[in-house]
Amino acid sequence: MVESSLYEKLAKLFENEMNLILSKSILGTTDAVSLTKFVDDFCKTYLKSEVGECLYAGLSVGVSFGLKLKNGQEIFLKINKPNNDDSIAQCSFEGMNAISRVQEKLSEYKFPCPKIIMPPIEYRDVIVTVNSYEDIGTQKDAHNPSIRKVIAEKYAELIKLTNPYINTDGFKYFNFYKNEKLFPAPHNALFDFNKAGTAATWIDNIASRSKEIINSIPENLVLGHCDWSLKHFRFINDEIVMIYDWDSLSLQDEYHLLGIAASTFTTTWDIPVKITPSQNEAYEFVREYENVRGKKFTKEELMKISACSTYIMAYTARCELAVDPNNNNFEGSFRQALSKMVGDNYLGI
Repeated sequence: MVESSLYEKLAKLFENEMNLILSKSILGTTDAVSLTKFVDDFCKTYLKSEVGECLYAGLSVGVSFGLKLKNGQEIFLKINKPNNDDSIAQCSFEGMNAISRVQEKLSEYKFPCPKIIMPPIEYRDVIVTVNSYEDIGTQKDAHNPSIRKVIAEKYAELIKLTNPYINTDGFKYFNFYKNEKLFPAPHNALFDFNKAGTAATWIDNIASRSKEIINSIPENLVLGHCDWSLKHFRFINDEIVMIYDWDSLSLQDEYHLLGIAASTFTTTWDIPVKITPSQNEAYEFVREYENVRGKKFTKEELMKISACSTYIMAYTARCELAVDPNNNNFEGSFRQALSKMVGDNYLGI
C-alpha cells in the first residue's frame, strides 16, 4: 500500500490510550485505516500527490504529520479541531488564516519558522494546515544560561517583528483571566480538572492569588507565540535554527505571554532535562527579554508577569495532577516546583 508507512505509524500511536483519547476528541475516530485515507485523500486533492512516506506522526492539541509525498515534496500537515469554548488553546478558521499570513511574513524575514505551503483549508469539519517539513538541528538544555538567553532574546525579537500585524483580521483577544471560573477549559481531552478534588486545593489557592493580581493590572496587547518552550526549538551550536508550533501565535497580553515563556522555556520531554526552571532562571529569562525589548518593565508590570508565570505553573500542575492523581511522577514536576516556591510568586517579585 502507498500509505503503509503512515498506517503503521498511526497503528503504533494508537497502542497508547492517551493517543486514542486525543484522536477521538480531535477527529472523532481512532481507526488508523480511515485516518490514513483521510490524510491521503487530502494530499491527492490539494497537493496533487499521494503520501509516500510518513516521517513523523504525533498527537497533542492537534494531529501532526511529517510526510514525504510521492512527488518528492516534504510537508508538515497538521489537523486542528475548531473550538469556541474558553479553552487556553482557541482555534478558528479565521484565526488560523491570520496566523498563516503572519507566519508567511516571518518566513520572508528569515525568522526561523517553517514556510507556508498553502493557506489553511476547512476540510471535513476540521482545519488542515500545510507547512514545509523542517527537520533540522537538535534540542539543547535551556538551563544552560547561553541557551536561555538566546531563547529570551529571540522572543523579544519576535514581538517586535509581529507588531505591524497586530490588527490583522482574524486575531481575537481572549482574556480568560476575566472568566468566573478559576481556570480556562484544559487545552486537550486528557486533562479533567474535576477529578482532583481536595488534592488540588493548594494549587488552586496559588492560582487564585495570582489571578487576583493579574486582573488588577492593565494588559499590553502583542502578537506572540503562546508556547515558547524548549520542545519547539532546534539549535545548531547555540543558534536557533528552527521554531515549531506556529498555530500558537496569538493576540495576547505581553505580560501573560512572557509569564508563560518564563515558566516553561525549559520544558521538553524529548531530551533528559528538568522540565521546570528554577525561580532565578525564570527571573533571569524575563530580564534577558527586557534587555532586547528596549523598554524597562515597571514594578507593577513585573508583578503581573510573575503572577502570570505563577498562574501558568498552577494550570500546568493541575494538568499533571489530572493524569497523575497519585503523584507518582512528582519529582521534577511543576507540582514540585510550586510546592518548593519561596515567596508567593515564582519570580520572587
